[in-house]
Amino acid sequence: MPNIYSTEKFEKEFTYSGSDLGATYTPENYNVPEGSYSTDPYNGAVRVAEMKQMVKTLHDNQISVIMDVVYNHVYNASDFCVNQIVPGYFSRVDADGKYSNGSDCGNDTASERSMVRKYIVDSVKYWADEYHIDGFRFDLVGLIDTETINEVVTEVHKTHPDVIFYGEGWTMDTAVTKDGYKMTTQPNSTDVPGFAFFSDTLRDALKGHVFYTTRKGYVSGAADLADTVKGCFLGQAGDWCTTPAQSINYVSCHDNMTLLDRITHSTPGVSEEERIRMNNLSAAIYMTAQGIPFLQAGEEMLRTKIDASGGFVENSYNSPDSVNSIKWDTLEDETYQNVYNYYKGLIAFRKAHAALRLTNADDVNANITSVDGLDENVLAFRINGGVNGETSNGIFVIFNPNSTETSVTLPDGAWDVCVNADHAGTDALTTVAGFVSVEPISAMVLVKKK
Repeated sequence: MPNIYSTEKFEKEFTYSGSDLGATYTPENYNVPEGSYSTDPYNGAVRVAEMKQMVKTLHDNQISVIMDVVYNHVYNASDFCVNQIVPGYFSRVDADGKYSNGSDCGNDTASERSMVRKYIVDSVKYWADEYHIDGFRFDLVGLIDTETINEVVTEVHKTHPDVIFYGEGWTMDTAVTKDGYKMTTQPNSTDVPGFAFFSDTLRDALKGHVFYTTRKGYVSGAADLADTVKGCFLGQAGDWCTTPAQSINYVSCHDNMTLLDRITHSTPGVSEEERIRMNNLSAAIYMTAQGIPFLQAGEEMLRTKIDASGGFVENSYNSPDSVNSIKWDTLEDETYQNVYNYYKGLIAFRKAHAALRLTNADDVNANITSVDGLDENVLAFRINGGVNGETSNGIFVIFNPNSTETSVTLPDGAWDVCVNADHAGTDALTTVAGFVSVEPISAMVLVKKK
């Protein structure tokens, strides 16, 4: 059951996730739209026409469409049409004759089999050709082999070169039916150069480990994560990412707690102002890092998911609208409006500066320098002007997660401050030279004055 999972500006370098719509991962008919949102759910022609019109309308409004595709398992392996034609062919079976269950959904797709691969490739091509889908987010792509993913990318790009591909490259145990195949996991990223992966490395470094929800992250005071954040900022996440083109940089998505909930859960006794600073510092880091920034819908207005008992909901796929809905009326509050405008400013700044969007490690290594000699946990980077079409004379980025102010010496010349603790955008807030003071728990981004 394909779902519209996220929308993305045509810029093709920024993903905005609008999930939590109650979709269930129960794929049965891969090549038709599911009918729940159709005006006539039982009329296939109406469903198809309305989805095509939806995509066209989004395109007419300069919004691209990325579809969440779930090829790693099916709803019921025994009833799935291909397995009825050739019993057991579509799904992996373990040594005990049971369906392999790396997906935790009852069965794993045997993508390494030639006709299964063809089915997946043909299906993705169909959505790109017929519906003009702009990108595909693969659920649990670590259960699909690299040869299949490479063929998907190659075939789609023959006629749609701008379509993007990314997914969840977690390593999972699955009973592959043939020898010699690798799965599309983060450690195998170099085997699928046209495919990008969610960077849980950056996610966990910024807000704390996803499965240890009281553990702090870089923005909330952890003292041992600066080096990890530095590598991620350079588009070199951990030991799996060698190029920024393959790193989806994010700090929250439909899975697990929202960013604000996660920060709140791990920082008892901290003021609301400090938590909002942590939230905004997280955004400033992944918005200026090399790679592809990904934003969960509502994060820019301090989205929270709290149930009737007052507890944080970590997995809200089956929660009511009272939990999952975006609370648009919060924007009437100045605090929320300020965060919203801060995110808008960060997005505008990123779009205005091509040096933040380098696509290979050689350019990153040649044009971005990490600054030494700073206070503990403080990070700073000097980014050259002129690279990748960058029109400025250079960018200087500083991150201060500490609860005290820090002073940083600037390179020679005058520098315009475009991002500080409270404001973000493309206009100069002030001009400084020599050194700059950076407020506690905040980012500062400066552009060299021409």
